[in-house]
Amino acid sequence: MKKFILLTFFIAIFVSNIVWAESSYKIYAQLSPKEKMISGKVEVDYENNTQKDLEEIYFYLPMNLYKEKNPYISNVIQDSQYVNGFDPAYTKINRVEDDNGKALEYTLEEGKILSQNYSLKDNYLRVKLPKSLAPKERFRLVIYFETKFPEAYFGDMAYASNAFLCRFGWFPYELAHTQNGWDKGGILVSANFYLELLVPKSYQAAVGMDEVQEEVAGDWKRIIGKNTSPRRSLPLAISSEYRVYKLYDDKYPEIYVYHYPGREYKARIFASYAREIYDYYSRLYGVTKHKRINIVEGQTYGLYGMTSDGLIIVGKSAFNSSDLITPFILERLNECLLAHEIAHLWWAMDISTDFDRENWISEGFAQYLSITYFERKYGAKGGNLFPDLEDDYFLSYIKDYLLGDLNLREYMVEIPYIYYLRDGWDEEIVKDFWNSCANGYSDKVYNKSYLALRALAYEFGEDNFDNYIKNLHEKYENKVITTEEIKSNLEKYSGKDLSEFFKKWFYSKGKVDYEIVGIKTLYKDGKYINRIEIKNNGEINIPCEVKVFTQDKQEKKVIYDGISKILEVETNVPIDKVVIDPDSKIPDANRVNNWYPRKIIFTSKREIPLDAYVFYYDLVPSFSIDFSTFEINYASYHLEFYDLFNFHLLLESFYQDGYRGANFIFTRNFPKDDNFTMQFVFMEPDIWAGKLSFTKNIWKKFDLGISNNYWDKAYILNFSLSYNELLNNKLYFDFVITRVADYYKKALLSQFSLRTGYSRVGFDMYRVDGVLSKDFLIFPQSTLNITAKVGYVGGNPDEEERVNLSDFKSLTSDYYGNVKLASFINWNIPIAKDLELKFFNFFILHRLETNVYLEFGGVWDNINSIDKAGLNLGLGFEFVYKFITFFDLPLNLYMGYAFPIWQGTPNPNEVGRFYSYLSFGL
Repeated sequence: MKKFILLTFFIAIFVSNIVWAESSYKIYAQLSPKEKMISGKVEVDYENNTQKDLEEIYFYLPMNLYKEKNPYISNVIQDSQYVNGFDPAYTKINRVEDDNGKALEYTLEEGKILSQNYSLKDNYLRVKLPKSLAPKERFRLVIYFETKFPEAYFGDMAYASNAFLCRFGWFPYELAHTQNGWDKGGILVSANFYLELLVPKSYQAAVGMDEVQEEVAGDWKRIIGKNTSPRRSLPLAISSEYRVYKLYDDKYPEIYVYHYPGREYKARIFASYAREIYDYYSRLYGVTKHKRINIVEGQTYGLYGMTSDGLIIVGKSAFNSSDLITPFILERLNECLLAHEIAHLWWAMDISTDFDRENWISEGFAQYLSITYFERKYGAKGGNLFPDLEDDYFLSYIKDYLLGDLNLREYMVEIPYIYYLRDGWDEEIVKDFWNSCANGYSDKVYNKSYLALRALAYEFGEDNFDNYIKNLHEKYENKVITTEEIKSNLEKYSGKDLSEFFKKWFYSKGKVDYEIVGIKTLYKDGKYINRIEIKNNGEINIPCEVKVFTQDKQEKKVIYDGISKILEVETNVPIDKVVIDPDSKIPDANRVNNWYPRKIIFTSKREIPLDAYVFYYDLVPSFSIDFSTFEINYASYHLEFYDLFNFHLLLESFYQDGYRGANFIFTRNFPKDDNFTMQFVFMEPDIWAGKLSFTKNIWKKFDLGISNNYWDKAYILNFSLSYNELLNNKLYFDFVITRVADYYKKALLSQFSLRTGYSRVGFDMYRVDGVLSKDFLIFPQSTLNITAKVGYVGGNPDEEERVNLSDFKSLTSDYYGNVKLASFINWNIPIAKDLELKFFNFFILHRLETNVYLEFGGVWDNINSIDKAGLNLGLGFEFVYKFITFFDLPLNLYMGYAFPIWQGTPNPNEVGRFYSYLSFGL
């Protein structure tokens, strides 16, 4: 019996701690830049790490996911992902042999892929073994392959910006075999790698290996790499434009940065960050076996990162545009981004998981390590995102008047998490990708899981939690860990039962939302007995700290069990205020109601606290002066009262162009972008205007080719009621419905609007408008837009209520009527793309386009009067300079010339016009 129990125990250990005896891979390949292809062979020494005989071996070919077009989205949308139009990727298997050169039978199969639901053919290579392979037996085979890179803006597994990037899957790589059979892409196994790669000698190659040598012969360079310990991937980044910076500090792992020209100062900064971060993690959590870390500038803009063994991709924005206007302003954000990616060397690479069902383990722990590092360095409370640049005007303006002095954890984690809950995307953290909701997937695996880990660290103590993570690394290095194993190990480490916590946080939907409802105080025997009523508006209970402030400025901390409805606290003097979870250690869904009485911040600087209402006031009025007369032509003073998520109230007094008045605006925000706005304007002596507006979004599920469930707006409805005594003393009711349901599939948008007007004598006018707009792909990166507009006005409209041709750029005169028929054709043609021309460190020109357009249509007094006399045909040419500026915000400059080439009724004043304008923002 003892032998049976012992045998069962060891089998259970094997099944739960998924670890494989490593196979070995020797890859001999050559890059052909012109064909965008790597071809060669991979020699595999495969070991059967299962408990049963194998008749076949499966390998993953993820490049074949990009072999076919996405049939679920339009060519116009899909084209924007490619440099020069759709460009298929693939891995082709030429032949498979055993180590004696004898051909092996193989097939290419399709299957359920982690990320998408199309292009599923030929994603798995199934090699039939000549005989059964027993457990622990090894078998050698050779696979000859060709992998074609797509020229696309994927950021990975692609060629763009003159660089080849691929973290996983550029050669056939074995699938994991678990107790449930062959895993189809959710688990990465460890293996030993050896590489010989030929590239043109002018190219630099970053490969995620421990030891790398280069041998140059003629026009070619041989990259020779090997690992000193098992790895889960063999990533590469290759470009003729890369410059290489090495951090010379005689430490391991060696730090290399591969960057584009002109970025060496950024490379130095990233290298120093990497060393500091890696050393910090190593002291706390143990050392990884990586001997070399390559940081690579990505192919595309954006503040993003992607990690594989020994190679980290960081978006171009971190290297280039993050310094626009004020250098180093986003440096701490870059540092935290890199800290997150380096943390994946521990969590994802050293300790791996099932990325299909339990990706939170990789992302949640990487978030915990990186944000904890950041907060221990820069402080956890208050503004810590922006560095101290002393008297930098632009930074001061951002912090004081635009964004506020942001806290990284609140800005990057808690605010998105609260919106995730408000919008109804909450679901189980542990859930397979195919059945998850795409809208909230990142929020749950990154943010919700991090906040749960942070709550555990608070309960057990951060130092103890650091030791627990270190113990996990020691125990599960080169293994695959599960949520249950994390739970059981933490229970053993802490001596506490965590079943309820993991059940509610990881296997269920739910939130915690503690609200202090009120305080009742009883004076007894010289003491104040304070009964604090606490209500949980969520489903999860977590013990936390409560801080009591007394009227004599003293503080008292007590622990709340998370369950009781009444918390009794004894004080010597009356209570002034109380706050639950003062240091934001638990993931509370609404921090405003954590205070009693509710906290209000009075400030003349922009604030976005999560736990308070804000009363903002101008310290001094804003005004402008006409320097020709030295008179004030505009002045304004305003007050605001708001919280971040729910409402915003503005009260403004103003003087402009001889008018004095007051403006009141109240906005109430609802989940999923619904909102209500109320505005009233009063101007002396007795002029009123106002508007009530409500926007309702109707959402539906769209199939975009991704394998999980994606929801988006299908219809946008707006209802408004407005009155303007200064304009025409009428009351208007407006209804607008915008249909976006056909945009993804057909690149088609449509809108219908109805306006009815009422004067003092009753119903006065109505107006109906319709717009239909569709995009067509002419050639790669070039689209043709056709827009049709119709309008009709009935009743007794005033001139400004009638339809007009103000949207014709070729016309300068006013044209009004009661009927409008118009069509617009715009051909967008790219002139230059993927530019990186920096202007005075303010802007980066990244694209130049031209628009050639026709405008055709007219307005008439009624339907019966429609004739060619009212028609106009205009032609225009336009250059569009597309820049990016601070925070990668787009800034577009339009310069054009338009003129009428034919008018049914010629107007001698219409001689064409030059124009220019700017558009800013998303």
